[in-house]
Amino acid sequence: MNVVVKDLSGVKKQLLFELGPERIEKKLEKAFAGWRKKAKIKGFRPGKAPLQLVRKLYHEQVRMEALEDLVQDAYREALQVHNLAPLAPPAIAELDFPEGKLQLSFTATVEVLPEFSLDCWEDIELQKHEVAVADDEVDAELEKLRQSMAQYKTIDERCSQEGDTLVIDFLGRLDGVEFEGGSATDFTLELGSGRFIPDLERQLVGLEPGRSYDLEAVFPEDYHKADLAGKKTVFTVKVKSIREKELPALDDDLAIQISGGELESLAQLRDKMTQYVSSSKVSGARNRNIEELLAGLRKKVSFELPECLVREEEERALAALRSRFLSQGLEESLVEQMLSANRERVSADAAATVKNTIILEYLAEREKIESTPDEIGDRFQRFIQSSGENSQAVFERFKGREAELAGILQREVVMEKTIDHLLSRISCQAAGPETGTTSSEIPGGQGADL
Repeated sequence: MNVVVKDLSGVKKQLLFELGPERIEKKLEKAFAGWRKKAKIKGFRPGKAPLQLVRKLYHEQVRMEALEDLVQDAYREALQVHNLAPLAPPAIAELDFPEGKLQLSFTATVEVLPEFSLDCWEDIELQKHEVAVADDEVDAELEKLRQSMAQYKTIDERCSQEGDTLVIDFLGRLDGVEFEGGSATDFTLELGSGRFIPDLERQLVGLEPGRSYDLEAVFPEDYHKADLAGKKTVFTVKVKSIREKELPALDDDLAIQISGGELESLAQLRDKMTQYVSSSKVSGARNRNIEELLAGLRKKVSFELPECLVREEEERALAALRSRFLSQGLEESLVEQMLSANRERVSADAAATVKNTIILEYLAEREKIESTPDEIGDRFQRFIQSSGENSQAVFERFKGREAELAGILQREVVMEKTIDHLLSRISCQAAGPETGTTSSEIPGGQGADL
């Protein structure tokens, strides 16, 4: 067998194969012998039919089977000889296996990881984000808890006002024609939430319960549906009910109710919220440092990204985005439009994520960072918690793919340990105080109502 490896790019290689008569004939003989044992030919017991008859009856089937085996065997052997680790199955092309001749040639194109070096990363600049907790931040969290315990009272004697929750039916028309996604029944909307386009939501204040209204509303110029952006529409809105929010007092009784009796006073609840805000800000500061670290690492090196990895990450991100949009109750057609509008950003994020992973794996190997069984076990427990399933359900989902699950967990542990290792070796510069809690995915849309 003759194999020539051509570099098509920094990450793409083409293998050119030429197989000689001896190898092909041996594979064909083995294939015919196998078919002779299993062939059901009238007048002969299995395995007893003349080989010449088997050749005549099953020539094409055997030939195709031998071809598949020859290609696979040659490809696997070439990977070992040339020390190649493809990132995805090969693209087989230029297949030439002429009838009546013992010769075979083909090409296999694969993508591999890029080669690069990164000798200095300790000089990456990270900001030291202050995580002091301000009283007004704790007050804001307490207010969120208070809002979550609100009761609603149906109002009949007055018109709607800011802060009320309306239950409405609505139907939108553009140039007298109903448009997709512009209608709903028994829709619940809190006035002031910003879930509707501003020009429409503003007009929902001052309406009487039980009445219907025709309201003219102009969509924003930057609205995500191009066919509605900047257009004047008419919405027929029926106000079915007005609900007024009644908030409980922020006192000891509320603390007892919220905590299920675990806390006895508002002071204790405030302490809990202070701890929560502090933890969130510490986590947010860490995530910001990770983002700064990864951005700095990406600037340090330049290399071509394997298309298969970027495409896989992009498909994963789009699937997650689609699932989130659908869970918000958005219609399929609107989801597709929003995915299309976000595709460019998703593609850029996917490329950054792939580059992050390649760099971190390189540094993990160079710094000799590995995982332990206990760390993988802890990661599995976190995986279960984040999935919302029990361990048995997770095992069932990965039944037959246990090695895949173990690989995922091992990789996540190593990535996290590598990030911790790098952060511990880089000094931080002072920055301004944090003004709020944040979180981010490392490595890195949100749906909206009408």
